[in-house]
Amino acid sequence: MAYKIIVDSCCDARSVPSGDIPVIHVPLILNIGGQSYVDDGTLDPAWQVSAMRAARNQPTTACPSPAEYADAMSGEDDCFVITLSGNLSGSYQSAMAGKELKTGSGKVHVFNSCSASAGEVNIAYYVAELIRKGLSFEEIVQQGETYLRSMRTYFVLESLDYLIKAGRIGKLAGTVATVMQIRPVMGEDGDGNIIQLGKIRGTDKALRHMVEHIKAQDEKMKAAGRAQMPLVICHCNCPERAQLVKQYVQAACPNITDIHILPTGGVSTFYAFDGGIVVAY
Repeated sequence: MAYKIIVDSCCDARSVPSGDIPVIHVPLILNIGGQSYVDDGTLDPAWQVSAMRAARNQPTTACPSPAEYADAMSGEDDCFVITLSGNLSGSYQSAMAGKELKTGSGKVHVFNSCSASAGEVNIAYYVAELIRKGLSFEEIVQQGETYLRSMRTYFVLESLDYLIKAGRIGKLAGTVATVMQIRPVMGEDGDGNIIQLGKIRGTDKALRHMVEHIKAQDEKMKAAGRAQMPLVICHCNCPERAQLVKQYVQAACPNITDIHILPTGGVSTFYAFDGGIVVAY
């Protein structure tokens, strides 16, 4: 049986570790400065940040259409689709509608990642590993759903402005972030809703605080008997900061050895913005 993995463009990996599993990106659209840009992996994050800062009107994003998803799903191959959290974007609902429009005999399962960015990457990596193990479609669905419910996503951003303006978080967190270099440490609640985990003065201390949450997650997963999984770090224009987070994780959690560092694509750059760090584990 042939499989393919379909992701929306908030998944910041352009491929999975094994090149024999096709990965199809269904792009979102970025509207910046009166122009629309397809998030197809060619947007330069530094240029995008500059363009967003210069835009007179609030930049926006638009999710893929059901027809775009249906086109990617159609055919004889079985498909695993991974989307942004359904609580943060219409991408999941669009993929579900596309499932009804597809043609061909291939089966389709849509994973609501309950996450974004690094979280989508981690789920794609996991699904790819299950495919390589030779599991059946139904087994991959069951284990994939179990995994994404146990995974957590964390982030520390220099600016929460675009999350606030897009209605993804309340104004209070953003107000706090502008005072005395307070950096909210953010995460998700397991159902795809963004929550605040702490308010720390200074970016470095906030990153260390985030790693403490990752350590607690690692200990929780070990106690539950979950096999060791990769950790993914996505960064927006700050590779040195990403490497620093990797070092902090390795010091706090020496058993986490499979760590991937990736630059953010267009959608993740839109929300994480300059200096943002997103981690999934």
